Amino acid sequence: MISLWCYKTNISTGREIMRTKIVALVTLAVFLFFEWSCTIYTTKKYPLADLGEAQTVKAQIAGVFLKSGEEIRFVKPRFGRVIKDFVVAFTQSAPLSRVTIRSEDVRSAISDAREEVRDILTKDGKAYQVQSLKKKNDLWMVEGFAYDRIIPLAEVELVYIRKVDSAATFLVTIGGIAGVVGGVFLIAMLMKESCPFIYSYDGTTYVFDAEPYGGATSEGVKRTEWCGLQYLKEVGGEYRIKITNEVDETQYTDELKLLVVDHPAGTKAVAEEDGRVRTLSDPRPPIRAVDGRGRDILPRVVRNDEIFWITKTDEKNPDRKEDLRDELLFEFPKPAVARTAKLLFNGCNTLWASQMVKRFLELYGADVSKTYEALRSSGPAREMRQAFNDREELYRLQIWVETPSGWVKKGQVVGGGPFVSEDRVYVIDLADVPGDILRIKLFPPAAFWMINHLAVDYTPDLPIQTQEIEAIRAVDDMGRDFRQDLAATDGRYFVMPNTGDWAKIAYPAPPRVGGLERTVILKASGYYDIHLLAAGPCRMDILTRFLAEPGFAVQYSFREFLKWQAETLAQLKK
Repeated sequence: MISLWCYKTNISTGREIMRTKIVALVTLAVFLFFEWSCTIYTTKKYPLADLGEAQTVKAQIAGVFLKSGEEIRFVKPRFGRVIKDFVVAFTQSAPLSRVTIRSEDVRSAISDAREEVRDILTKDGKAYQVQSLKKKNDLWMVEGFAYDRIIPLAEVELVYIRKVDSAATFLVTIGGIAGVVGGVFLIAMLMKESCPFIYSYDGTTYVFDAEPYGGATSEGVKRTEWCGLQYLKEVGGEYRIKITNEVDETQYTDELKLLVVDHPAGTKAVAEEDGRVRTLSDPRPPIRAVDGRGRDILPRVVRNDEIFWITKTDEKNPDRKEDLRDELLFEFPKPAVARTAKLLFNGCNTLWASQMVKRFLELYGADVSKTYEALRSSGPAREMRQAFNDREELYRLQIWVETPSGWVKKGQVVGGGPFVSEDRVYVIDLADVPGDILRIKLFPPAAFWMINHLAVDYTPDLPIQTQEIEAIRAVDDMGRDFRQDLAATDGRYFVMPNTGDWAKIAYPAPPRVGGLERTVILKASGYYDIHLLAAGPCRMDILTRFLAEPGFAVQYSFREFLKWQAETLAQLKK
């Protein structure tokens, strides 16, 4: 992400977000809840350090995963809430009841947008979902449902959040609570600095399904990415997707096609970083996974359940070198004769990592556009950027494999996200790895990565049939046809300059091949231009240290995170 070039230029200030309303959660991955123009549903999990108090009944908790390992799902349609330092919830049907509470016994009350009380927590540890409320003198006469489960947030590891409103439904899971404070939910979509959002039509509605070419912050680092579309279904002989700009940036999409892959039943088809599709017939999860302190993290990574491993930021000090990275060891069963392996990796960058892209760029001040220009062609800027990325691993993780001569780099895991965690596959040479155990290490920088699942497959690739499909229809929100802009990576862009821009695209669905399963992969090429407040001098002092001091970029980023966290919590307490 970094190159050491500073020039003079002017960049327009960021545009105000007009069409995206956000209700968010505080800290490591401050997120979530959008009111989109389409209906959205899916399940995702994102890390956070503190969870605030619900500002509106539109924020509902569908379940929790406790630090003890217990998973609790709540009863529909009455979901849980966060009130002060507790999750309050229904784990079984609750009858309508009436109760009278003295006002002095009310610990906390949550109101909706019309300032009507919807949830009450009392000082004696009871909680109620309010249907109607009458106040008389110092008495609150409540008609509603008594929550049957009241869980201290300090015991909660993951939170499953559902947002419902008249325009949208978005089910998302967020995780990693460490040290919780009360407060209101923050408007925080401004934390997201990423890329277009891709929604797949599943026959009923559009589902949030991909975030292509994350980190491609200028035309000079434009890239093509292949993203599996989990929710896309054939409808009327077509595949339909929706592309949206939901953050404060201009997005440039050069090529947008579908790669339709028909593969043997019972196998997975996953694209490598260069688009080559691999088949996985027998992916084997790790049999052991531990962090640098010897703690078991296997439950986090053994299956694709979106229960993520993330950095325990509350344990780390940016002034201690050993705290700037995590060390993760994974052990997999291995056939003694295996000479290659396909590593299946499901993980992505955190929302904080996304935010740091913008913060890194702002260090160039008014010189940032010339820095972009320097990246358009090969030369010192691109070479330094590549060396920086390889060394610091902020957005690309090195894959280390144990051999008789020590730990050897065998490849890189590419970042992405932070809202969609994609399956990715990496081929690893095992010619120098004897024995029946494969050991892999990763060293993610603090607060930059979250890891959902790993597996290794030793089977050969099976025959598949692939077809690259061009759009037959592409219309933006102004009714303009832009289909030709998507036909090739040729510098002819479909541009979405404003937050709230969107377009719908349709592709023909090829006939099915008997006996084969189908996977559809999005091929997307492009970049995005973050709307920066580019002012002031280039911070050459900091940029120089990024290049000269290994680990300084990680330290700087972690300090920025802690500073932002402290400022945010101070605001919450006001």
